Formats: sequence, C-alpha cells, structure tokens
Amino acid sequence: MRQFLEEIAKKLKISDFEKTDDEALKILIKEFIEKKLSLEKNLFNIYEEISCNSEFSLRIIALVNLLIQKIYEEKYKKLNDFIKFALDEFAKLLPIENISYMEKHARWNYLLLKVASGKIKYEDFKIKKFPINNSVAGEAFKLKKYIYIPNTLLDERFNKNLSALPIKSLLSIPLRDKDRIMGILNFSHAIEDAFTENSIYFLISLTNLFSTLINLFNFYQEKISFNAKLLKEVEKKTIEIHKANIKLYKTSITDPLTGLYNRRYFFQRLEEEFSRFIRYGNSFCLIILDLDRLKYINDKYGHLEGDRCLKLLAKILINMSRKEDICARIGGDEFACILIGSNLEGAISFSARVREDLKKLYKKERLTLSAGVGCLSKGEYFKFYKNHIEFFNKVDQALLKAKKTKDQVKSIEKD
Repeated sequence: MRQFLEEIAKKLKISDFEKTDDEALKILIKEFIEKKLSLEKNLFNIYEEISCNSEFSLRIIALVNLLIQKIYEEKYKKLNDFIKFALDEFAKLLPIENISYMEKHARWNYLLLKVASGKIKYEDFKIKKFPINNSVAGEAFKLKKYIYIPNTLLDERFNKNLSALPIKSLLSIPLRDKDRIMGILNFSHAIEDAFTENSIYFLISLTNLFSTLINLFNFYQEKISFNAKLLKEVEKKTIEIHKANIKLYKTSITDPLTGLYNRRYFFQRLEEEFSRFIRYGNSFCLIILDLDRLKYINDKYGHLEGDRCLKLLAKILINMSRKEDICARIGGDEFACILIGSNLEGAISFSARVREDLKKLYKKERLTLSAGVGCLSKGEYFKFYKNHIEFFNKVDQALLKAKKTKDQVKSIEKD
C-alpha cells in the first residue's frame, strides 16, 4: 500500500510526502485531488465561461464602452489612475485573483510596478522594481511574448522576495503598441497551474484590447483640445477598439484548433433554430459526424497528425457549407452541422460528400467518417420533440448506429 501511495504522490508532484505516514499521505492526496478538481471545475476555465455566453460578452463590451466614456469625460487625468480603475473593473468580471501593471523606467533597465488590483494590493509588494534581465515580467518584456509559470515555487525566475505573497501561478503578457512594448500585464493566482491554454488565449486578446485603450487615453490627454486631426485620430482608435471587441467576441465562440464554432455556441444556435421551427415552421437538419480512426492515427503518428486530420475535416465542412449554416467542433473528434432550410435528402447527400472528400484528401491512411442525420420539417418526416436536447440525442443515437459498422450515414427518419 505504501508503495502505491508514493507512486500516486509522485505523479501528482506532492512535495515532502516521504516524511508522512500512510494516513497522512492519504489525506494529502485526497486534498490535492479535490483542490485540482475544484480548480478545473470552477476556476479560470475562461474559455468555457465565455463561450457563447452572450451576457458575459456584453458585460465586457459594456465595460470597454464605459472606459472610453471615462477617457472622453476626462474623469482621470493620470494614466495610472485610469489603469487602476480599468483593472479593478476587469478583476470584477474575470475569475482572476490578481492583475498588476508594470512599465519600463524611462532611463534604467528595469520595470516599475505601477498598479496592482485584486486580492494583492500595491502596498503588499515589498519590492516595486524588477530587473529586465532577472525577472519573469522582464523576460516577457525582453522577448516580446508571454511567459507562463504554472508553479512559481519550482521556477528560479520568480523573485524570491515575493514568496510571501499568495502567488502560485503567474502569467506575464506584454502590452504592445505596434512593435513597441509599452508595459506588462501580470495575471496571478494562489493555486498552481490555474491558467488553461484557452484562458491564456483569451487573456492575450484582452491584453491587446487593453493596449488600445491605453493608446487612446494617452492620445486624448496629449490633445485635449479637439481639432480636425484629433477627431480623425480618435475615430481611428475607436474603430480599432471596435474591431478588437469583435475579435474578442469571435474568440469566445470559436474552437481554437479548427476555427469552427465551439460546443457551447453550437448548442445555443441549435436551441434558437429549434424555437424558430416550433414557432414559424422553419425547417433545418442536424448532422453529427465522428472521425472513426482518430485514436489509431494519434497512436501511430502522434497527436500533431491527429490535429491535422481534425483541421482537414473542418476545412471540408467550411468549404461545403453555406454562409447561413452552422458548423462546429463539439468534442474531441466529434463535429456537428446545422443546415438551415435543408431537407433529409440534402443532409444525407451533404454527409456523403464530406466522407468522400475526406477519403480523397487524406492520403496517409484510410480515414473514414460516420454520421447521424435528423431533420425537422412540417412534411413527410414530421415528429414532435420536447426540446432541442431530445432532438440532438436522437440524432446522436443514429450516429452510434453508424459507428457500429463505421463509414456509414444513418438518419433518425429512415434507419
């Protein structure tokens, strides 16, 4: 039993477990697993929190508009006061414990801590100067790219003078003005490895948006009296922020690997189309597709090759679908399409063409595809469903039938 417990502790990277007895080690393992599960479920899964969450997206857009309004109202005369207000507001929206802002000293080669928001305040930092050649934020500044440390206790770059602060995970992202780095935003948390890949992807987009806000603030303060040139430039900066807002929203509803819509946005649209069918009789078809041999390809050639297969299928779906159709990646190797206004024959034909294109374009192995199809219309195959979930589950059952023999298309109407 002791050997088994020690192997688990090593896998979980629990430190100093050798000094504990069996019961104490069991408690340590249980607490570690519970903390990890709680983190994965409730904390920092920003991508899942904002995916197709229109309320969250609207709150971010509303906050950006509020910040622009504060700039135009001349509410804050100093940049640091404006940044403090902005970071405080962002900290309220995001499941992040701490955000801090640093900028380079005008003459010397180190970064100055200017603003700290969240649970750790500015006055909690014992040091306010961070050498560019010997700090995490300095390295991000110098390399012009983000640095992520999942466990600060194990990384020598983390300043030991900050060890008293509850910082276990640290993400430093440069604030860019074209090719110039004007500062660093640091996101931190008291739990190890709190930042997922998707949350980092989102925070980079948020940092780019924040850079534009700072540029707009600086520009407006320099040219407080409006003239024709100022109006033109402010309009340009406002358009940039609008574009950044659009990009941020697209990030929240998109699968980062394939570029298709993600699972949560797909189910939102499925519910909307189901409601339109119930109310107005607008027909549509649902197709759920699954790559039959993705695990085999991953095992034989590696996950990069598996990702290439997923991207290839996504490209085929994009090329074959119309502008009004919805194509999404809803699981590891599972995709789904909503074909607006289509009938059963059209949906089955669409699935068959996708299968054939996949076989033609992927040459390394025989790559097959199974699909389940279902259509909602007032015609020959009309059937009542309580809600969109029941309809989805029926189509998913047709997919399971198709996967039993593989490389098949099954419909809930005929099979």
